[in-house]
Amino acid sequence: MAYSWDNRVKFVVRYMYDIDNNGYLDKNDFECLAVRTSVIESKGEVKPEKYEQNRKVMRNLWNEIADLADFNKDGQVSVEEFKSAVKNACVGKPFDAFPGALKAFISSHFGTVDDGQVSVEEFKCAIKDTCLNKEYDELPDALRAFIGSLFSTVDVNGMVADWIAEDKKKGGIDLKRFQELYAQFIGNPDETIGAVYLFGPLQELN
Repeated sequence: MAYSWDNRVKFVVRYMYDIDNNGYLDKNDFECLAVRTSVIESKGEVKPEKYEQNRKVMRNLWNEIADLADFNKDGQVSVEEFKSAVKNACVGKPFDAFPGALKAFISSHFGTVDDGQVSVEEFKCAIKDTCLNKEYDELPDALRAFIGSLFSTVDVNGMVADWIAEDKKKGGIDLKRFQELYAQFIGNPDETIGAVYLFGPLQELN
């Protein structure tokens, strides 16, 4: 099922970490993440010093992920290993209680946020990164409507949900709120919570 906990964790692996889309995580994915993070933070102009800084962060992040999830120590983290690690370390816990490796990714993913507020453009960029790197205009209508409703004061295609009403009043979601929703996305098995829609409509993944 698309919004099951199992499928949500698969989504995180496939669209947030598995950059080369080979079905597992390894050091190469995090080298690529360093490049992607640098591009996002510098809005397209990558500075060597910034890249080296992000490369060091991502290498450390991979080492931490491997410690958490590479149970057979083969240099790769399978989807099943990642799910086991998330289940052990995140289910039922708030974001602040997550292992540093899993918290660090969210901070780096929204590294362009310098005022504590995730703007609609920043959110569009983040969503694009988790949707096979398509441009925003190429995303499904339902997903674009969801993003519009999240950041707009008007109903967009009837998709405004009660759980985002307060966020809309503030003009968007701040980083702390996103962290809270993300913690629920990967840490709460309940399929009926609003946080399952954090990244818009999901598809069931193999």
